[in-house]
Amino acid sequence: MVVSLFFVSVGMSSAWAQTDIATLKKGVVKIATEFSNARKVGTGFIAAKGKKYLYIVTASHVVEKEMEAAKSILVTFFTHQEEAFSAKVVKKEGGDPQGLALLKVKGDLPDDVHFLSWDTASSVSGGEEIHLIGFPRVGGNAWAVTKGIVSGFDGPILKFSGAVGEGNSGGPVLYQGGVIGVVMEVTGQFANAKPAQIAKFTVEKWPGYPKHVAKPQPTPSPVVKPGMAALVIETTPSHAQVFVDDEFVGQTSQGPIVVSDLNPDEYDVMVTKEGFRSWGRTIDLRSGERLMLKATLQVGKELGVTGVWKNPAEPTISYVLTQQGTHVTMKEVTTSLLGTMVTAEGEGQLQGNQLEMMYRTALGTMGQSSTSLSANGQQLVGTFQDYSNMIPVAISLMRTGDSPQDFSLPGMADFNSIQNFGQ
Repeated sequence: MVVSLFFVSVGMSSAWAQTDIATLKKGVVKIATEFSNARKVGTGFIAAKGKKYLYIVTASHVVEKEMEAAKSILVTFFTHQEEAFSAKVVKKEGGDPQGLALLKVKGDLPDDVHFLSWDTASSVSGGEEIHLIGFPRVGGNAWAVTKGIVSGFDGPILKFSGAVGEGNSGGPVLYQGGVIGVVMEVTGQFANAKPAQIAKFTVEKWPGYPKHVAKPQPTPSPVVKPGMAALVIETTPSHAQVFVDDEFVGQTSQGPIVVSDLNPDEYDVMVTKEGFRSWGRTIDLRSGERLMLKATLQVGKELGVTGVWKNPAEPTISYVLTQQGTHVTMKEVTTSLLGTMVTAEGEGQLQGNQLEMMYRTALGTMGQSSTSLSANGQQLVGTFQDYSNMIPVAISLMRTGDSPQDFSLPGMADFNSIQNFGQ
């Protein structure tokens, strides 16, 4: 009897001892697939992020049953186990017992997930110890960790043994922290995996996979093609994840990240690392330019902008900001002898420490603002400009201890629009 499987493995060397297993689990997901008369549970791993979706690699047999299309595919994350998210198939090698599948998930996803990195450089030939993370149906628990041993190659197939079971199907094979293969099936005491060199090439060439994914390079020296631009991102500390326009472009594990062949345009650059505050910049690339960015991350939790902000030079005007995820809404509140009223409203995004807003005033004029959040989260500094004249005006706001109710005057119904602040 052949039991199809897929699982994650990590070498139990000194490198494994330094690897945080809880972090690796954040990159492994549970996949529950519903068919007309059956249900499967398998494993997958987070490989990339696009503008709207997280992309998950798994085995094709996890999301198909004798060529029957799945009625639903639900994905559960390690850090958000109370809720499952609906997934869609981007591409799969249907009908192939050694096939891969690529899924995409969107929604209000947890932002503390971990992206597992392909390892196409490590050479394993037999005897290397691995670990598995998955969902064995018998004798195991969710995100169960077990051991395995690499036995060698049979043609293009990586073979290994270990304590695996049905339900491990869909995860990655990790060796010393990197994905070295994708396990397809188990026959007897041995399991088969598709090597990372083949699996990575396959999924990254499929239509729908996020583009502009760059490899870390110790010495970045991109050749800028005529009419194009290049971006080099260096981070302190290293091992940080880099995103360009919300697409994952690499991790600074072996040096700066290089993104080549970019069209001259405006790009949002975001750098994240667990235990550090995100770093973000909006940059404008020109034709033929090779721009170097150095991102220094501050230790600590992510800062938010929810609260009341004031310009000390204008004590009668307050700005009420409400943040949900990266989305921020703004209400400008003016207090005078005539009462308290909302004189402008806006919305925008907080990317790292960069807050970009669009606003409309009570007079009908529109404009935009661009500010940076200070390291202590107490000051917003930048510029705003009305579209009527497009003249940048400096702005500096300080976070106060006020609440929106402090502005409300008895009988002032005009201020009801901000009474639900922070909800």
